[in-house]
Amino acid sequence: MASPAFESKFFETYSKTKTHYVQTGDSRGPLIICLHGLGGSVNTFKPLVPSLPKKYNVVLVDFPGFGQTSLASRTEPLSLSGHVSDVHDLISFLQKDGKDNAKGGKVIFIGHSLGSIVALHYAAQYSSSVAGLALLGVGRSASHIQAVRQRMLDVAESTRKNGIQFTAANSAPNNFPPQDQRTVPVEFIEQVRKAIAASEPEGYARTCELIVDPSHVDPDYSKITCPVVFVAGDLDIISPLQRAESVSKELGGPSRVEVVKSGHQPLIDATEATTGAILKLLEKV
Repeated sequence: MASPAFESKFFETYSKTKTHYVQTGDSRGPLIICLHGLGGSVNTFKPLVPSLPKKYNVVLVDFPGFGQTSLASRTEPLSLSGHVSDVHDLISFLQKDGKDNAKGGKVIFIGHSLGSIVALHYAAQYSSSVAGLALLGVGRSASHIQAVRQRMLDVAESTRKNGIQFTAANSAPNNFPPQDQRTVPVEFIEQVRKAIAASEPEGYARTCELIVDPSHVDPDYSKITCPVVFVAGDLDIISPLQRAESVSKELGGPSRVEVVKSGHQPLIDATEATTGAILKLLEKV
């Protein structure tokens, strides 16, 4: 399968964030927005893109502090609501500037981990504007769980003290099933380690803090009425299967949970099954 051509671009949002994104597919087609997780970037979704129908306008986004979106370009503190606002600004620009047949049309989100949280908040806030959600290793608020909150704050502190390379080496293996439960190719772990290591240290630390900040509370999931597919790894120790099942039950529209043989990186260790689940969603929207 031929590799798609990615066009790298920047857009300054209302918050002055110089958001980096890459665009491929039909710029006049329905919009798919891909949002990565902690330690990810636009590269997270590049293995998926060749399998997506060419009729879509596919946009992969870098959050502040990751990929080519510099944390220094942002004038406001990081927050979940800020991420949602930045994404909304970008979507508004793309739909107005695209000169496309889907101008002002509904958006499809593909989100991984943190990206899934942002997608869910967006869909709850702009429910009439979202056609569907594909959520991989879905996240939700844990700011009220002291043990989780302290763990993330400790990671933020350690990253500032010991550096991003230290964090990458320690965090990467947790993205996959325990070695005593399933053999994981070393190149998979190395791929995630390199991705985390490429993050801005302060951006990574602040994002850890953002995830467990008291301001991060779950949206009203019942407002989300579009079709949703959850892709859950059977051995995901970061976002267990039960989390996807619990969020799915709270939604206001049709949803299903697809269980794949993976950890927290289903696009790496369950690429075919994850892609299949996403394509099934696209058939419905």
